[in-house]
Amino acid sequence: MTGTNRGDRDYPTLRTAAERATVGAAARYARTHDLSRPAGDAYLEALEGARREICHRFARGILRGDLAGFPAARFVDLETVSADADRISAAGSMLGGDPLESVVDDVVAAVPESCRRLAVVPCSDSGTVLFVPIARRHGYDRFRPVGALYRWTEGTLAELTHPADLVPLLECEGAFSDAEQAERIRGEVAESVANLALARLAGDAHARTVVRDASADRAPLEAVADGVPAADDAAAFERIVTDGHPFHPSGKIRRGMTPAEGLAYAPEFTDRIDLRVVAIDREYALETSVGDRSDGGERSVAEAGERLTDRLFATFDGLEGALERALPTGRDPDAYAVVPVHPLQYHRTIPDRYADRIDDGRVVPIPDYAHPATPQLNLRTIVPYDTDRTDHVDGPLPHLKLAIPVQTTNVVRTLSPQAVANGPRVTDIVSTIAEREPVESLGLLAEPAATCYHAPGGPHPCGEAYDDARHLSGLLRTNPEAHPLVRNSPDDMIPVVASSLVADSPASGRPLVCDLIEQYATARGRSDPADAALEFLERYAAVVVPDQLRLSSAYGIALESHLQNSLVVFDAADASPTATLVRDLGGIRVHGRRLEARGLSLEPYPDSDLAADGEAALHRKLYYALFQNHLAELVATVDYELAVDERACWTRIREQCERAFAELRADGDVPEDRIRRDERALLDEPATHKALTAMRLRGKRHEYVTNEVSNPLSQSDR
Repeated sequence: MTGTNRGDRDYPTLRTAAERATVGAAARYARTHDLSRPAGDAYLEALEGARREICHRFARGILRGDLAGFPAARFVDLETVSADADRISAAGSMLGGDPLESVVDDVVAAVPESCRRLAVVPCSDSGTVLFVPIARRHGYDRFRPVGALYRWTEGTLAELTHPADLVPLLECEGAFSDAEQAERIRGEVAESVANLALARLAGDAHARTVVRDASADRAPLEAVADGVPAADDAAAFERIVTDGHPFHPSGKIRRGMTPAEGLAYAPEFTDRIDLRVVAIDREYALETSVGDRSDGGERSVAEAGERLTDRLFATFDGLEGALERALPTGRDPDAYAVVPVHPLQYHRTIPDRYADRIDDGRVVPIPDYAHPATPQLNLRTIVPYDTDRTDHVDGPLPHLKLAIPVQTTNVVRTLSPQAVANGPRVTDIVSTIAEREPVESLGLLAEPAATCYHAPGGPHPCGEAYDDARHLSGLLRTNPEAHPLVRNSPDDMIPVVASSLVADSPASGRPLVCDLIEQYATARGRSDPADAALEFLERYAAVVVPDQLRLSSAYGIALESHLQNSLVVFDAADASPTATLVRDLGGIRVHGRRLEARGLSLEPYPDSDLAADGEAALHRKLYYALFQNHLAELVATVDYELAVDERACWTRIREQCERAFAELRADGDVPEDRIRRDERALLDEPATHKALTAMRLRGKRHEYVTNEVSNPLSQSDR
């Protein structure tokens, strides 16, 4: 690729519209934080790594996802060969006279020394061969590409420099649902590159802030919590996660948000946005709260808990008066429900979509009230700053989940009436279970109240009325620092979003989990880093795995406890994991018969994804989110960064699974055949993989595409 030379450094040229649209915002950010001179060079330098990272994610999805119409890869194993000449000779002999033999030799000569395996994908329809150098094969067939990807076409071998270059290759092989989807993915991966390069500038800025404020005796968690500005300690860890979804090729898109808006509203760039508020005539509002067991079409709260409006008035001083001033003359404030709104939605969507309802007073923006808050990883959930607190609220302020008109990964992140109706109902159920069960290390963050615009005649599972509901909605969630597993602990406990554990710490520049393992080893006098890492992971699994398996087997509730939804509580003094908190009750699956067998029931809003259509749906939700997303990413990071035997890591995790199932058997409350089915689905070979890349290429958002992968928890995979 043609580059621009500045001194001794070649920078890539701006290749896509997304990169050109982002460079100005990047220059502004770099200038503000003094990251480079000229200011634009910081972004140009970050582009190279961002392009390669999204190429790697795309390639992982291709190799692992069993794409429709796309040929399977063949692998050349270089694991036992070290010298360059021997590697080339071995590669050719492995193919045994194959026409690709000489091409493979050329590729092997070019790949980094750390490449231990070469994936070869012959694409006959396009006359191209794709080569992916691989440094590691982790659990669940999670490949770790290294260096550049290569393609061979018509006798020419070339380095593949941008993930968009993979799109025509996939299109020729019929991997997309149609040409429109191919063009959409081309734009998404281009946007992912541009946004990732911009986000990595934020990582550099955080590192400068933390190092500038660092002291010699500061522990890793304290360095982030004290050094990265945020509304509270837990929110600081959300801000250091710059790379988005760890293996989704469109994992860094924010479609519907400009680069300038990204700087204004995304957590890596800012610790402070303005929470806004809108009022809705109660005849056009669905208000739900804990204790409200009415169906989605009713609005009665006579026997329900405290409504969202009342909770907001009790939390934020001045909000009630601001509502009264905003209402049309003669309107009764008690006739209105209040909904928290993201500033992007407040300024863009509300005036446009609800213009006629603003004119007649059904929807009333409240112009003279705003409250500062830190955005979280998903952009739409915010952590209010502890200012303008009323005298009625003690403890940490609640979090608020809002609607935004922005697509991340596969969907636009609005807040559906299903989430508004189901959150408090699920909170009722899990609260009842928590009272019954001696759950020691698992907490669920309650969603006690929610509200959305809801025209009469509902429920509205689809159509224009549904879109009106999901674009003007808000939900209240318990602050993790208010949960008893944190609040009632005698020690200094910090809830840390699991995504941040595999993100680079601004204090050290390496994954945060590595810093924690080092602190854990020092606190216990462990001299062998590998032994300390295994002990740390064993303790981690002990507070993450057993209670979630129990909840699924005994009650039929499968949590979506992936990296972004899981907060692991650590003792800041010694980096010991003590508990897990799981958020986002809208992502769970509930097996009705298992729940009913325990004397409980749940009636979800119509067309909810919440109801599991069988045991396989439970297994797919929990086992994919917890093991293939959460634990697999953590283990792969520890294995790669600290050279720990990954098989030993999975052995420790399997032992925690076996212990959980043994305790279920000992209790005698769950039928043995059910435990056996749950156990086999988790531990036997092969595992069922949710193929995110295949889903995206086919344009599927909610319908799963699955394939089989090797299972590191299986005895046969060792």
